[in-house]
Amino acid sequence: MLKQDLLDAYLHRQPTFEALGRALHAHLQGVLERGGVNVHGVSFRVKAPSSLARKLSRPDKIYERLEDLTDLVGLRIIVFFEDSIEQVARLIEEQFRVDIDRSVDKRLRQDPNSFGYRSLHYICHPPPELLALHAEWDWPFEIQIRTILQHAWAEIEHDLGYKSPESVPLPIRRRFSRLAGLLEIADSEFVELRRFMEDYARNVRQPVQLVQDTLGLDTLSLQSLAETGPVAELDRALAHRLGRSVADTLFFPDYVIRMLRAVQLDRPSRILQRLETFSPRLLHFAERYFRFTSEAWGFGGEQLDSVQRGYSLMLLAHWQALFEAELELHRVERMKGFYQQLDYPDDEAEARRIARLFVKCFADWRGHSPT
Repeated sequence: MLKQDLLDAYLHRQPTFEALGRALHAHLQGVLERGGVNVHGVSFRVKAPSSLARKLSRPDKIYERLEDLTDLVGLRIIVFFEDSIEQVARLIEEQFRVDIDRSVDKRLRQDPNSFGYRSLHYICHPPPELLALHAEWDWPFEIQIRTILQHAWAEIEHDLGYKSPESVPLPIRRRFSRLAGLLEIADSEFVELRRFMEDYARNVRQPVQLVQDTLGLDTLSLQSLAETGPVAELDRALAHRLGRSVADTLFFPDYVIRMLRAVQLDRPSRILQRLETFSPRLLHFAERYFRFTSEAWGFGGEQLDSVQRGYSLMLLAHWQALFEAELELHRVERMKGFYQQLDYPDDEAEARRIARLFVKCFADWRGHSPT
């Protein structure tokens, strides 16, 4: 078939390809969601007539039929991690009719310049459930799978006009190769980093880890600390006193971590040690604390919808800050610094006012020093 005949045939069917692309996009998103694969994005495009005209003009390719063009409809899946490509590939082979002979795994290339093009390309046909609705949709289409770094690299290469090694001077090709190597290493390192974080998350859930002096305070260790043991018991006791339930969510973890670090409770082991002294005083301390919040900001414990996990650690940090100093004057200064560091970094006067009010609410309270 002549080039113009192919182009005319495509233009005649272009609305069908647009509808097919939209249907395949929705179907593929459903496949990935049901398969439990977290992806950065799924997109589709239908080949522009101008792009098809250029492709048909290439001297190294001859197309006899419109069906020989497998990329008239194309879908792209961008994943976060390199090993997710295999998960997506298994789902595609299970859910679509794959033309293995015309599919290609470009990740097998050994060319060091090909990083941005090391994606997995499947040539597929629509699944039976779509063809049952529209028989005319039985056309080959392409699914491309690549990582977000591979995608970024390919897009930048395209924007810079890097079409092929033959078209670029040698010094520039060398710089492309160095960059490609760095990004390839980064792709692999992200996979290893994720695995390390998953291992860390599993280990930190073990209670024995929380008493180790080597374990630092972060969101994962704070979550583990709040889920079980004395912190969970204190949250339940506080919720019971207030007539509230304990929520599943963690109480502003970043804020609580900053608060605990401000009073040198920067390790779960130290927090657990302090809780041994603070636990019997929690409910009485909370009563005074909510008296303070009512006067300072107009809300008390009765206005809480629930007690979020780790709320007792926020109270612990206040108790620790208050009783680090013996004299009332020093306590005001200590609490002023505490509030200025956490809540009023640009308003020393307000931090001092809140500190004086806080110390006043605990002036006649004998909660004992945390030491």
